[in-house]
Amino acid sequence: MKIRSLIIALSASVALTACGTVPAQTAPASDVANPADRADVASDGAMALLPVLDTNAGAEENVFFSPASIEQAFGILTLGSAGETRTQLQSVLPPPASARALENDSDGVEVRLANALWLSDQWRFQQGFVEAAAARYDATAERLDFSQQQAAADRINAWADEATEGLIPQVISADAVDPGGAAFISNALYFDGLWANAFDGSENAPFLFGDGKERDFRLMTDIFDLATARQGDWIAVRLPYRNPRYAMDVIMPRKRIVMQSAPDIETIATIGEKLAETDKQVVRMALPQMEIDYESGLIGPLRSLGLTLPFDPARADLSAMAQPGQSRLYVDKVTHLSKLQIFDIGTKAAAVTIMRIIPVSARRLPEDPYEFRVDRPFMVVIRDLELGAPLFVGRIANPQAFQPEFEEDF
Repeated sequence: MKIRSLIIALSASVALTACGTVPAQTAPASDVANPADRADVASDGAMALLPVLDTNAGAEENVFFSPASIEQAFGILTLGSAGETRTQLQSVLPPPASARALENDSDGVEVRLANALWLSDQWRFQQGFVEAAAARYDATAERLDFSQQQAAADRINAWADEATEGLIPQVISADAVDPGGAAFISNALYFDGLWANAFDGSENAPFLFGDGKERDFRLMTDIFDLATARQGDWIAVRLPYRNPRYAMDVIMPRKRIVMQSAPDIETIATIGEKLAETDKQVVRMALPQMEIDYESGLIGPLRSLGLTLPFDPARADLSAMAQPGQSRLYVDKVTHLSKLQIFDIGTKAAAVTIMRIIPVSARRLPEDPYEFRVDRPFMVVIRDLELGAPLFVGRIANPQAFQPEFEEDF
């Protein structure tokens, strides 16, 4: 499995000192709510976006996003917030503990996180904010000349390309770099996992797409011992990766029908619990060999969950981010991009969350094997079983044919 250096390491303090930034008062990282003390905040975190994004996509289109990536990016934003804005962020998207807990590279599974601050060289930032982002989230900080829009976009895109091993090579255009803007906050999450047992067969068979039409598609086939579960109108199996810390839950309707909407979050959680507790049985499995790309703006969906203040020019309080004496800041754009590839020996998935921060003054076989034939719209949940964290979740209605371009080593 390829392992590359993610980022050109850049000390936040050196980068800021070189630009004339001096320490100023800011809330330390310890002021952010400890993830262990979450009794008074939402428990679903970014998973609560699933029904909103699902409704926006409709039955014919895919949904695939990373709750973990979104929570990392907004955890950094929380460090730069204050007052009611910070309280609201902590309530809707409780900050994760750190980046390090999610990372792993062992037994055929690699999970890698990268966080970065892209800071305008025309703005003075709180040293405490940058240092806290580095300490809690391993976030690098780099000064950019936003007046050189193409060069700034190229630098950020190169970072995303490297952090996702080429799965997401572009996250912003030159036009998205506001010459009067202050900063971008970005997170990249990369997953590369080998199945515990690779698929050994395949067939072309009709797949029921989200538009209600059947078209032939390549299904990978094999017989495995797998955990299975039923909950209401849903059936599921758990496909383990070589590293037993990780698994992919595949969930679909009992009947071969178009999935009009994803199961609710409680149902997904209950299915996960049942799969963890049930005994394995022999399953004849058929699963599409596929890839999908997904992109969504997040401000509208997050507003529907009650997170409004960071995006409100009149009320956003990001005073722990920038030094006093400058225009007030707010978040005017949040984009989430993701990619999923499922193939015979494993899975690759990546997501990038990037938010733009601008000043208020700126512009905008044995006996009868259990049959689990994934020939209709289905859900996937890639889980870190050790942390109980959903790394990726999606509803697949329109899979695209995929053929790996290289062979992995077993």
